[in-house]
Amino acid sequence: MKKTTGINKVFSKPALRYVVRSLPDQDYKLNWNHEEDDSILSIYDYKSKQISVATFINGDQLIFKHLDSTNPKVISVFEEVLGIPLKNSEQKTFKTLYLEMDYHLMELNEYIQAKDHSNIKKTKAKLILLREKMEKFQSIE
Repeated sequence: MKKTTGINKVFSKPALRYVVRSLPDQDYKLNWNHEEDDSILSIYDYKSKQISVATFINGDQLIFKHLDSTNPKVISVFEEVLGIPLKNSEQKTFKTLYLEMDYHLMELNEYIQAKDHSNIKKTKAKLILLREKMEKFQSIE
């Protein structure tokens, strides 16, 4: 996942509406999480099964902080809204790894309930990789 860095640009309501309209419901699931100082927009692509995470700073105005994504459609929509190309960094944030882990745990629960053994194995393999990445991330800090 590529992470944009060093961008602090005001994100207007029309810009946010444009992002939502550009990522149709049948292809993407959008979810907002709000914390004290940050708002996080998680974007799940049903086709590629990838999660993109956009982080914003809360305050009087919503300020775009960074985007964790390898999805070309998501990146191009944000570049169009921001009016600048996004610089890339290969490092994922711990928060992004956590959100991916959370999503795959929900997915695993659904597969267990449906007794879909094939997808249970695949999802467990994804979770193992994510756990290893999270452990490496924590050992660095």
